[in-house]
Amino acid sequence: MAFTAANHYDFSGDDITGTVDAHRSAGVWAAQLVLSGETLESTDVTRSDLGFEVRTVVKTLSDGDRTHLLVVLPRVTIDNGDTQPATFTSYAVLYTVHDGSTDQHGVAESYDMRALSGTASLVR
Repeated sequence: MAFTAANHYDFSGDDITGTVDAHRSAGVWAAQLVLSGETLESTDVTRSDLGFEVRTVVKTLSDGDRTHLLVVLPRVTIDNGDTQPATFTSYAVLYTVHDGSTDQHGVAESYDMRALSGTASLVR
């Protein structure tokens, strides 16, 4: 059997939906994320030891707080003879960095973990 890396991911869970695709001609990864009904515009997709990491800034507030979203997707290989997508589970972290000040007592970041499930496929 020959296997090829999946190049299309669909996922959802806990008020997050998204797709991640490799551009067919250039192999560049692009993502579209929707959080609570709002499409997030600027995303960055990188490969890491965790799989694929999709990152975006959700909100920047005037007090210096910034909310980010990190989606982690596993690398998936697909049997070349199989047309069925592979299913996976994963996670996302919605996290807020609180103004970066070290002059205050308390946490500097807060985290909200989100469970995700989805499919990975090979689009030719």
